Amino acid sequence: MKKNFFYIFLFIFSWNTLYSQVPIEVDFLDWLPLGDDVKAGAILVPENHDDPDGNKITIAYVILKAKDTMTSNYPLIFFSGGPGGNTLNEGMVGYLLEHQLRMDRDIILFDQRGIGYSSALPNMSFDAFDILAKDADEQEELELTKAMIRKYKKKCEARNVNPQYYNTIQNAKDVGMLFEFLGYGKYNLFGGSYGTRIARVVQDMFPEHIHSSVLDSPSPLSGDFLIDRLDSYSLALGRIFEYCENDAKCKQQYPNLKKDYFNAISKLEQKPLTVTINDSSNVAINAQDGIYLLRRVLYQNNSREKVPELISAFLEGTGSVIDEVLQFEYRLTGVLNLTMLLSVEKYENFDLDNTTDVIEESYKNYPLISEKMGFFDALYQAGRNWHTSSLPMEDRRFQDSDIPTLIFVNRYDPVTPPENGTLFMENLSQGTLLILDEGGHGSSGDDQCIDQIMIDFMNDPQGSLEDACLNLYKE
Repeated sequence: MKKNFFYIFLFIFSWNTLYSQVPIEVDFLDWLPLGDDVKAGAILVPENHDDPDGNKITIAYVILKAKDTMTSNYPLIFFSGGPGGNTLNEGMVGYLLEHQLRMDRDIILFDQRGIGYSSALPNMSFDAFDILAKDADEQEELELTKAMIRKYKKKCEARNVNPQYYNTIQNAKDVGMLFEFLGYGKYNLFGGSYGTRIARVVQDMFPEHIHSSVLDSPSPLSGDFLIDRLDSYSLALGRIFEYCENDAKCKQQYPNLKKDYFNAISKLEQKPLTVTINDSSNVAINAQDGIYLLRRVLYQNNSREKVPELISAFLEGTGSVIDEVLQFEYRLTGVLNLTMLLSVEKYENFDLDNTTDVIEESYKNYPLISEKMGFFDALYQAGRNWHTSSLPMEDRRFQDSDIPTLIFVNRYDPVTPPENGTLFMENLSQGTLLILDEGGHGSSGDDQCIDQIMIDFMNDPQGSLEDACLNLYKE
């Protein structure tokens, strides 16, 4: 059935009350292949779960039914990253419809609150890209970001949306209501990046509903939005330099990579590059933009090849890799709701004791980051005024859990380094940590191998794992 809009009759739950059945108009685009193997719907949840009679928002979901219609396996529910990454898109649904994970279990996809089809917040991502594209110094970028924050505060007010309620704790309570509504009893969790944080909180809040948990690239509930990024970026970049120094091929091609890096950033400071993307948009790359974009390249699985290539391109003033990373950054604006990201991180990952002076001193601890980290630094400082709510420091930790949990993390990850995996393991009595000797953000290597390990783990969380097919890091 192809329609721009379709109506879904659904039960609307509070924690203890079943309301009357009502029609909710859910805007699923006509790409969704509805049929016996694809179900879609939505539930209403409180914007603030501490005020169940207040404003309501929509949580939209899609169920991909198992190919084996007789299966008794518990379903798998996906938690997207970001924060702010949507799940209900044509690419994700199409990919998982044909995935081996669906052979003998249902797969549940949903857009977290504030994202995609779930009462999305007005998205400042494209405005942020416009700021990044300007040749602005630190102060100019900060002022532009402050103006953007003021603009989107007004947009939220006009929609009667309160950003302080768009956070991991409220997210997790939405999932609890979705669990009850769908009625499977138990679920397998899969989270990637920020999705690991929400999955881990769900694991703590609703242990009776969890069969197993797979966490890819763990993102803690504790820490600081900027300082953590400085730390993880510095670790990953240093590991790339170490790799290149010890790899014969890389060493031959880039014999002075670390020196070249500092020279490249210095050159961008003296004379920014101007690059045209999408045949019309000019992007200026200055020193702090160079720092920012190198970090973005580190997200890619082939980062050990691409980081040296980008450094060389900055030095030479040209190179296809520059266009590649800018296109990647631009595409990201279409799939990441930055307003949601800021709402979440301001609530649980901003240390308000980190004044401007503290931040300046913090940079001195990371000599590899020779300039401010571009837009992230501006967003951190301007975002303090996004909303006034903060998760108490004593609550910024996961609880002890005996639920079987499998963790993947890459050695060269620039945002969720292996150290995060070690931190997660502290509260897991049945945790398994696999550190992959790979680049990028998100488990990489033999995809079929990783998928099979996940399937085996969900089928038998207490069983042994056949991980010989993985390129594991061994100290």
